[in-house]
Amino acid sequence: MRKVWAVVSILVFSIFAFSLTGQQVLDMVKDNYQNVKDEKAVFTLKMTDEKGSVKEKQFVIYLYKKSEDDVYAIIRFEKPVSDKRLTLLVKGADNIYLYMPAFRTTKRISGAAKNDRFAGSDFTYKDIELVYKVSDKNYKAELVKEDEKYYYLHITHNDAELDFKELNMKIDKELKIPVYIEFFNWQGEKYKTITFEKIENIQGYNVPTKILANNIKENTKTEIILNDVEFDIGIPESFFSPMTISKPILKF
Repeated sequence: MRKVWAVVSILVFSIFAFSLTGQQVLDMVKDNYQNVKDEKAVFTLKMTDEKGSVKEKQFVIYLYKKSEDDVYAIIRFEKPVSDKRLTLLVKGADNIYLYMPAFRTTKRISGAAKNDRFAGSDFTYKDIELVYKVSDKNYKAELVKEDEKYYYLHITHNDAELDFKELNMKIDKELKIPVYIEFFNWQGEKYKTITFEKIENIQGYNVPTKILANNIKENTKTEIILNDVEFDIGIPESFFSPMTISKPILKF
């Protein structure tokens, strides 16, 4: 009997000793999430309205990871012609610039723009971070449950400027990548979901290649599809400047 209790005690200790907290799971995902220095990727944006009409856009995104919490991004539209060379530079929530080729003007925009719709889609500028960054220093995560394949997190934050108050996030244990996210507004209503429909291993990295946003209230949806990607191509930090986004051709 003593031996049985000893075995049980060891098992119980092992379970508790090796259980992860929600924050540890989120940090693990952050550490694993496309752990590269820089990146260039081409995406197609497919937007479907409530009547089923579809519009397509294409953009290129350039990334530079200065640190785990500090990622610079340039997003340039290539299609349609009406959006060609429209370019966004993001160097933190309060350091965002927009180049408008029609006016040949670069302007700094408010950090509140992170709630604005990205190119008229169901993704906000904050949501677009999911392409290259899953966590935020303001997020607080609770591990609600786990099963053989997934962790289930409930995430809150202290940023009053964001549209969402809470997230439910389902994370693939093996890939260490979210596969499904539910968004809840400040009234506690679920208003949007994002599904990572396809994840592929490219050059040794697990990369989301198809992401779907469903706007529950407006009955619209948007797909982001990865067409091409290059990692660690030597993009310097100096590339991410307001002067760069005004140039007709980007070097990389």
